[in-house]
Amino acid sequence: MSGTQRVAAVLVALLAVAAIVVTVLVVGGTSIGLGAGVSASASPSPATTSSPAPSDSTLPSAPDDADVLATLAEIEEQVIAIRGLPAADIGPAELITRDELADELQQLFDEQYPPEERERDNMALRALGLLDADEDVAELQLQLLGDQVLGFYDDVEQRMVVVTDAGLDAAAKLTYAHEYTHALQDAAFSLDSLETDAVGEDDRGLARTAMIEGDATVTMLAWAFEHLTQQELLEIGTTTEIPDTTGIPSWMVNQLQFPYTAGQLWAGALTVDPLMPDFEELDIAYADPPETTEQIIDLDAWHAREAPLPVEVVDLVELLGEGWTEVDATPIGQASIDIVLQHFGVTQPLSSAAAAGWGGDRAVIAEGPDGEFAVAWRLAWDSATDADEFADAYATVTDALPFPAVVRAIGDDEVLVVHASDDDLLGQVADAAD
Repeated sequence: MSGTQRVAAVLVALLAVAAIVVTVLVVGGTSIGLGAGVSASASPSPATTSSPAPSDSTLPSAPDDADVLATLAEIEEQVIAIRGLPAADIGPAELITRDELADELQQLFDEQYPPEERERDNMALRALGLLDADEDVAELQLQLLGDQVLGFYDDVEQRMVVVTDAGLDAAAKLTYAHEYTHALQDAAFSLDSLETDAVGEDDRGLARTAMIEGDATVTMLAWAFEHLTQQELLEIGTTTEIPDTTGIPSWMVNQLQFPYTAGQLWAGALTVDPLMPDFEELDIAYADPPETTEQIIDLDAWHAREAPLPVEVVDLVELLGEGWTEVDATPIGQASIDIVLQHFGVTQPLSSAAAAGWGGDRAVIAEGPDGEFAVAWRLAWDSATDADEFADAYATVTDALPFPAVVRAIGDDEVLVVHASDDDLLGQVADAAD
């Protein structure tokens, strides 16, 4: 899954899915509370805030506009009061258009995601059955992020950016409250120290991103209900439309949404009151952050600091010999298992039930000569029943994959999944990994 996380981790962004929480609260008439109709396992449709085509009087304000800077400074003070962290020493915010965002993202991809890494991720995702041969992970990410990012904080350059085609409107103010929270987090806790983009730690990275984004979304909502007028809240809610995600795999959309939806539920549970959140427990969490997405989804696992079970997977390079290289080796984790099962057609809540009871896992992906590939994915479960539920669900997936695959039980509470480019490889890896 590293292909969907590596570049996204460079930017701490507000996606349009965060704005829909306000839409649900205000327009949907839902009472203010944890989730407000949003569940960790059933992500809402993403949304973007749209506005009429800008006239000369509504073009984005220049960053040095005194009124804009004064408003942003006021938002900063308000967010500091809510979040309870010291002010962040950052430069003035930038307001850019969505067209300008496309250029920013392209430059970021060119700098942070070199072709050899993209191709390695493409190979891994194709071996998992998550990309077709003609799909490219970088192109899909650019399309998805370009349509959904409302703003971002660059924790390398301490740079704040708000994406708007309508100047400093209500949505831009909301975005700034979210992004400035990230600046406060970075100053207080050093976001880089959380290693959300660490190689071989995809599930941990997704869990910690959920902590970061959940924190910022809770803060953003508390700020919105205290400082936005009813008219501004309605403006955000009634100008919301679903972006076009045609051609983007559902797993990619849902994995990008997870930190905002599940993260808001998790952070909301820790901060208790959505109007006056208490961040003490959340502040402590930055010193001992989540290790798995199970700890985000299941509060009992979080409070118990339930560690993942160690899982041993066969060394595919040693097994298959000369000409083979390891492409990826990482835990996939409870959240992404749920997301992947849904992508392959397993209905919700069956996918969540099949992912629940996760104890630990590790997937190893290797590439061989002439486009050959093999995947050995071993999973440990809390009980034999949990293992059976996953195996039964994944058995429906193997029939739909465009290459040989098998799922089998190992003992009472472990499951082995093997993918391969041909039947001979499948048998060789399955026998060795069992």
